[in-house]
Amino acid sequence: MSELFGLCASAAIKTSFTFDNTGKSRVDDASWGVGFYRDGEMDQPYAAIIKEPISARYSLFNYFLKYGYIKTNMFISNIRYASVGTKVYLNTHPFELMVDPRPDAYTEKSWVFTHNGTMPEIRTDPVFFSTIKPHGNTDSEHIFCYMIEQMRKAYIQNGFSLSLDEKVHIFENTAKRISASYPNNLNFIVSDGSRMYAYYGGYEIAGGLWYNANILLKQKMAMSDPSDGMNVTLVCEEFGLKGCMISSSPLTPSLNGGWKPFPLHELKVFENGEMIK
Repeated sequence: MSELFGLCASAAIKTSFTFDNTGKSRVDDASWGVGFYRDGEMDQPYAAIIKEPISARYSLFNYFLKYGYIKTNMFISNIRYASVGTKVYLNTHPFELMVDPRPDAYTEKSWVFTHNGTMPEIRTDPVFFSTIKPHGNTDSEHIFCYMIEQMRKAYIQNGFSLSLDEKVHIFENTAKRISASYPNNLNFIVSDGSRMYAYYGGYEIAGGLWYNANILLKQKMAMSDPSDGMNVTLVCEEFGLKGCMISSSPLTPSLNGGWKPFPLHELKVFENGEMIK
């Protein structure tokens, strides 16, 4: 299982996070990872991925994560408690794939994905066979490969282009088919750097999936997750920016009227700091 967090802002903001000792002790056994699209590198097709199969509390990156900032408008993080696959780098979230299979084509940016749930049988299920092969041996990466393969097929058939509505349809349709076969085990966040998509398939062990949308961001905001001791700090260098957050557990203090639970089997889409679907 994993704990998920996603941030979508209307412009690049400084983001830092760290872990203290107030959360549940199981965090000490967890691996961690972050994925983000770098500010000022619009021509860069790949996201930046930082992840380790050890607790972030004891990582050499912890000093940077606490006192340094990642500047981005799109940010995904994950704390993973290994339930399928060994605790190694290749099995650590988030994962990254390209939809466009052409080696010299960067029309579409990479997709970054993180998942919460447990369905080990899906890796050998012929219904969800994927020609895109995972690097590790987790159910999460297999699900991602299968989803991207569905999008890649449509992308090629449509002349190497997909509209927002087409992408939403593919994610919704694929997620609902997986959820029908493996109930209550598919919560995920995925992004291509332009938009963030999140789906709630009923997995509640880590708290479910929650969102806080259309927040008017302040100059500096600090939030925490009491369940795992994660602290998030946002610093805005511009006024009037908006943001949306997604989390397995509501962060405190609550903002903008509070956190709302995702409806079951619903995909939500976030762009430029607003929820657009």
